[in-house]
Amino acid sequence: MTAPLEIQYRRLLAVYPSAHRRAYEEEMVGVLMEGAEPGQRRPALGEAADLLRAGILARLGRGAQALRTSAWRDAAAVAGLIGAVLLTAIACRRLIFGLLYARESGDPMRAFGVDGGLLIDVAARSVAWLAVVVAVLLAARRTATALAVVAVLVEITAVAVWLPSQEFRAIRMSWALALALLTVALLVLSRHGRPAVAILGRRGGAVLTGGLVLAAVSALLLPLWPTPPQILGLVTVPDALLLAAGAMLLAGLQRIPAGIRRRILVLLAPLLAVPVAQRQLEQAIDITFARSVTPGIVVVDVLMMAGVPLLAFALAAAALHLREGITVTVTRTPEQAA
Repeated sequence: MTAPLEIQYRRLLAVYPSAHRRAYEEEMVGVLMEGAEPGQRRPALGEAADLLRAGILARLGRGAQALRTSAWRDAAAVAGLIGAVLLTAIACRRLIFGLLYARESGDPMRAFGVDGGLLIDVAARSVAWLAVVVAVLLAARRTATALAVVAVLVEITAVAVWLPSQEFRAIRMSWALALALLTVALLVLSRHGRPAVAILGRRGGAVLTGGLVLAAVSALLLPLWPTPPQILGLVTVPDALLLAAGAMLLAGLQRIPAGIRRRILVLLAPLLAVPVAQRQLEQAIDITFARSVTPGIVVVDVLMMAGVPLLAFALAAAALHLREGITVTVTRTPEQAA
């Protein structure tokens, strides 16, 4: 009969990766049991904390090592390109809003006031992220990474500039900063792998680029076309373009090997989760009627901008692990299983 202390030790060791447990679990349990006090029924608090800490570090190390494989690097290159295009479209859309507002105000001197600051802000961000997209398409990976870091600094500067005078504008801009940080992380991960254009291929790259352009056009039409007509009374023109863009994106990804394609979707999960987190944040704090930005709002903002993308990535990665685990099991022959 297994001793209660041994059961407790095995439960703590479950935090280690399965490969580590298969190789060392019995040995570790033996060492732990030999060092236990007579009659001890539970692990000491410090001992349990050490086991949990070491197990978590082992899992993180294994995950970081897995992310360095060529499949993940290739996926990061494509996801980083998509993230940079999204950030370019977001900044350009806001730039168009600002230009239209400046034109309608009829006072060109306002370009030197608060509204002008907004115009300079989005213009700088548009140029910065457009430069990143161009560098990625030219396969200049180090240049793209360096430019992305500069673009993030521009995003941070914009938030810092608006925070003292317009606190809620800074809160509304935080999701773009979170998206920018994720995009930089993807570009850093991919810089020693293949460029995105090589992964996509000529046709796949053309289809994917077309989809991204359509998505950008759809976003840019909104400020230019406040009341767009509907197609067959079902969807507006910008929405139809967005649906077509999604179809083209999927078609472009279909030309990529399945393993890389799945990893692209995993890496896109946190990017897509960022605007969802922003929407939930604004609803939670009732940003339209809130009087001021309190420390609590800032804490919630940071937690949501960091936590929701991490949760999305964890869920997507778990789904990938389950999917590929099932695939391996199904494709294993009876001789291999034996």
